[in-house]
Amino acid sequence: MTVTAPRTAAAVVPDARRTAGWDGRATLLGTALGVAVLAQGAFYAGPFTVVAALVAGAGLLALLGRTSTTRPASVAAACWAGFALWVLVRGLLDGTVAYAVPSSAVALLLAVALPVAAGLGGEGRRLLQAVALALAVVAAATAWIGTALHLSPLSMPSAGLWRAASVITYANAAGAALVTGLLLALVTLPASRPLLRRAVVAALLLGLAVTMSRGAVLALAVGLAVLVATAAGRRSLRGLLPVVPAVALPCAALLPALPEGAAPRPLLGLSGVVAGAAVLLAASRRRRAATASGLGALLLGLADLVTGPVWGPGPAVAVDAIADSRLTGASADRVDLARETLEHFASAPVTGVGPGLLDLTYVDHSGRLVHAWFTHLEYLQVAAETGLVGLALVLAGALALVVGALHRRTARRLPLRAAGALAVLAAFATQSALDFLWHVPALPLLVCLAVATLLPAPARTDTRTTKEPA
Repeated sequence: MTVTAPRTAAAVVPDARRTAGWDGRATLLGTALGVAVLAQGAFYAGPFTVVAALVAGAGLLALLGRTSTTRPASVAAACWAGFALWVLVRGLLDGTVAYAVPSSAVALLLAVALPVAAGLGGEGRRLLQAVALALAVVAAATAWIGTALHLSPLSMPSAGLWRAASVITYANAAGAALVTGLLLALVTLPASRPLLRRAVVAALLLGLAVTMSRGAVLALAVGLAVLVATAAGRRSLRGLLPVVPAVALPCAALLPALPEGAAPRPLLGLSGVVAGAAVLLAASRRRRAATASGLGALLLGLADLVTGPVWGPGPAVAVDAIADSRLTGASADRVDLARETLEHFASAPVTGVGPGLLDLTYVDHSGRLVHAWFTHLEYLQVAAETGLVGLALVLAGALALVVGALHRRTARRLPLRAAGALAVLAAFATQSALDFLWHVPALPLLVCLAVATLLPAPARTDTRTTKEPA
């Protein structure tokens, strides 16, 4: 007699076709993320079309393979697909569908990418995480190179300072990408490889520092606070104290070159990086390598003194400019933008003025006529353009991911990866209230893929067939 074993928890296994081998879905998503980050955040139509085609290909593979996904990802995708439909309907009502297409396309991109990434098995998830971390390191490296050498658009003058814009070519967006990468590194890089872990975290933190993005720094603080609130998150921060001097040294070495009128000091900047590496090597008890690196840093510093000025007024000027423009929360321009956008929102709070139809032409606090495209407060801009209906759909999708992460809480403990997913979401949500991030497709795509690979994989319940003893 043949009986069917009951469907118990023991029978639940990850729904992964294979844990090894080539995964076309992960490869296409990783390629899409690479194109998005490296091509100015996929802000322009050409790169975005390539990214959308790659994500659509991954979605098609998932559909043909009948890949399952998680419930939080499905709910979030449904909400964002609903937002995309609402935006198109809103555009049809106004006869301005062309203006509605960009917002709708980004929402559909996320609605496809998120469930596909959430449906990946362990190997595919690790591939996506490795791609995300590699791209974050590239962004950090190009941020430092651009600032040290004064290479535009990798770094551009702003408020009297050279601020890193990286390959995304926008300082605040680069900061958001680096914060996401940094939080992902904290929860995915193994503690068994402390030097690699510290080096990656230090590189990303250095890149973030040279962007001088106030919103990104605040976002990182919020993300770290979420991690610290959990026992697993606190453990993930252990052993990272050497990162502080390893980042402080190259930051100090860059000070003479930061003022807008100063000459680049690449040798001095490089000496700071090598000195930081020496600190990390010494912390890992690699004394010979640390000594060699320290000597190399000293020689680079001496070479800079030979080829350039001894010091000059650069550091003092940079410190004053940072204190005046970066270490303050005041921003009259942002207040003007928020006030003007709020007036448009009040004119049509439920349905909005129409996607892409927000006219931010106004007289600012100093009496100048200003025209702007972005409010730098994404929640308010989305509400003004698509109404409370559109904003509710966007936030409902994000809330589904939050609930999915919290659902993993057991015995008053939250697993590290679930805490990491919450930290990434909290950080991005914080900076979205200060900068325009949702309009740079690479950023929400990066956040969605990071969160999808941190939340639990889908499970299927197998039915085992056994023979009853005679």
